Amino acid sequence: MLGIEDYLYRWRQLNNFQQVPLVTIPDTVEPRTIRYVNRQGQLVHAGYIYNAFMEFIRRHNGSLKFTQPAPADGAFDYVFALIARKQVNFVCYPMELNWNLSSTSPLHLLKEYVMMPHPRPIASYLYFARPFTWTMWLAVIGTVVYGMVMLYASYGADRSDFGLHFLSSWCHLLFLPRTEIIICNWQQFAIHFVLIVTGFVLTNLYLALLSSMLTSGLFEPKFTTLKDLIHSPYPLLVDDYYIEYLQKSVSIPDEVKIRMRSASPINLNTARIGLNASFMYSLFEDRMEGILYQQHLLKVPRFVVVPESYLDGLMAFPVAPSLPYLSMLNAYLRRIFECGILSKLKSDAWSDTIDSGIYKRMRDDGEELKPYDLEFYFFAFLLWALGLTLATLCFLVELLRLRKT
Repeated sequence: MLGIEDYLYRWRQLNNFQQVPLVTIPDTVEPRTIRYVNRQGQLVHAGYIYNAFMEFIRRHNGSLKFTQPAPADGAFDYVFALIARKQVNFVCYPMELNWNLSSTSPLHLLKEYVMMPHPRPIASYLYFARPFTWTMWLAVIGTVVYGMVMLYASYGADRSDFGLHFLSSWCHLLFLPRTEIIICNWQQFAIHFVLIVTGFVLTNLYLALLSSMLTSGLFEPKFTTLKDLIHSPYPLLVDDYYIEYLQKSVSIPDEVKIRMRSASPINLNTARIGLNASFMYSLFEDRMEGILYQQHLLKVPRFVVVPESYLDGLMAFPVAPSLPYLSMLNAYLRRIFECGILSKLKSDAWSDTIDSGIYKRMRDDGEELKPYDLEFYFFAFLLWALGLTLATLCFLVELLRLRKT
């Protein structure tokens, strides 16, 4: 019994850090780590990785100590030097594959994506034509051909002009007025009934599609692969530290490399947080989700994500070499990840970035009811002009034919 008690006592002592300080670097890499001054003038530390490590420290009766912040230029070299000299115990930043550092056990792959401005809206006059998909065109053509052929065949020996039945089919389809319909037999009644029902369905389907498109808006096609970025008009802003490494990487398509433009960390972060729609940006998915959280109330988002990733990192964290409690830290991180606590901390950190003023919750301006401008009716005017032109040509052909006969 004494052996068991001694073992449990030693185990409790190992789990108790007795307020020994764990050292890390103060930084703001939202939503991982956040530093801000609240309304009461107090310095607040937050972020989902920071909160995860703080919970580990509280559970083991430790304390937290900060070193000097990393400089804006050469931040990574500064951090690497501190880790190598064991002047910090851990860093609240995920591991990258090209870093040769001690770290916790990886929890999962962390993918890096490109986010780009939302596609531009299409011209308003194209709305009239967009409901006409290829299935709609097939239905319209099939209805007109069916009505023309069946009406022509139903008259038997008393068949009239073929063009008259063509116009009759169009009148049924578009619900246009016409002269009195003379029905000679039940076959003609069935044909006219089919044309009226089909015209009713197709007309209402077109109006419903047009109404929904006018409500939600139509936009240019989205880019779904990295190779599509060759057609993008926007440059891809990249940190000075990464651009040389990314340009030499063989896993990144050339279409992405030729879009890259170097920028200082401060300018890049300002443009990225403000969702400056003049550029594209690349980020690991956890930071991208936090930045895009600003636009979750917008009817039309400012930015969209290209669903194909081009770089991978590890959800593991750099630690000092030979860290004595590394196995305990690995077990703790694995548990909170498998239980979904880490994901909950991450979603809570999005609200912290809003409260800190680093991010802002974007909202749509008050919607104003605007009348359709002249450009909206351009397609209708084009069809009207085309119809008048065809009617004039048919009239001239008929007139020429009449004079010859």
